[in-house]
Parts: sequence; C-alpha cells; structure tokens
Amino acid sequence: MAYLIAAGVVIGLTITPLPGPPSWLVITYLSLELDAEPAGMVLAGAAGATAGRTALAVWTRALGPRLMGAGGRANVDYLARHLHGRATTAGVWGVLALSPPPSGALYTAAGVLRVALPVVASACFAGRLVTYALGVALAGSAADELADRIRDTAGPWSVLLGVTAVAAVLWALVRVDWRQLVEARRVRLRRERR
Repeated sequence: MAYLIAAGVVIGLTITPLPGPPSWLVITYLSLELDAEPAGMVLAGAAGATAGRTALAVWTRALGPRLMGAGGRANVDYLARHLHGRATTAGVWGVLALSPPPSGALYTAAGVLRVALPVVASACFAGRLVTYALGVALAGSAADELADRIRDTAGPWSVLLGVTAVAAVLWALVRVDWRQLVEARRVRLRRERR
C-alpha cells in the first residue's frame, strides 16, 4: 500500500507544470514515514513521476496549439520538425532526464513540441530513478528535518518561481524565431503577423 501511496502522491505532483515540493524529497520522506523498503519506494516514485510527466506532455500537446495564434503555431512546428532527428532526440532525452527544478516547464515544452511520448517517459523514469535513489540514500533517518524542508519548499515563492519558469519557456517557444536561429544561427524575436 505504501508504494501505491507514493506513486499517487508523485503523480499528483508531476501532472501539472506548477511546482510543489520536490518529488525526490517527498519520496524520501514517505520512505521514512511509511517504513517502506527504500528500493520499492524509489521504483514507485519513478513510475509515478513517469506517469505524471507523460500525462502532462499529453495534455499540453492537445491544449498548447489551441492557445497559440497561427504564427506561433508555425514557429513552434518549425522547431518541432528539427527536434525529431536521431541526434536531437538523444539531446532532448538527456535534457529531460537531467531536468533541474522546476522541470514542469521542460515537460510542458516537450508536450507543446510533440516530443515522442516514449522519449518523454523513458527520460523521466531514468532521471527520477537516479534522483530518488540518491535522495533516499543520502537522507538517512532525518524524517523531522525532511518534513520541515517539504513545508519550506511548498511556499508561495516556489509556486511563483515555477509559474514564471513555465511562462518564460512557453514565451520563448513562441517568440524566438526558430527558423532564423537554426538557419542563420542568430537569435531574433519573431514579429506578430497581422
């Protein structure tokens, strides 16, 4: 039952681009509080994070284009076409696997860019497996300190930081002229077409 609780909590934390407490910290805390086998908690947490982040990519894939104008969609489609080669797919996988907090912005971008869902899922699982294993191994038995850290990281400033990161990534996806950047290697902001 502890493993299902851990997976469910992490799904809830990762299905949205908005930040909550770091999921590795939550897994570490739950592992200690529920007196569960650490390896099982790491696997359950990684599976929950994979389900949550993949679902985030799915719903942003469906919703993202509906919220953009025709020019923004064309710009994002151009970038998406260039991210589907073998070398770029490996690079996208690496960025997602190593994604720093708040990673919700990167997984939202992966959804908008229609990155292949197996790439999203495998990168998330591999990255979270390592992160959660390190967190559980390094935490020892400091459950009281972990509870304080979880409370500290769930404050309004962390939410504001996360919302700002998501907005900045989405703004850059739509506003950077990706054709100019890829073909001429010069960064330029795209003008709105009237």
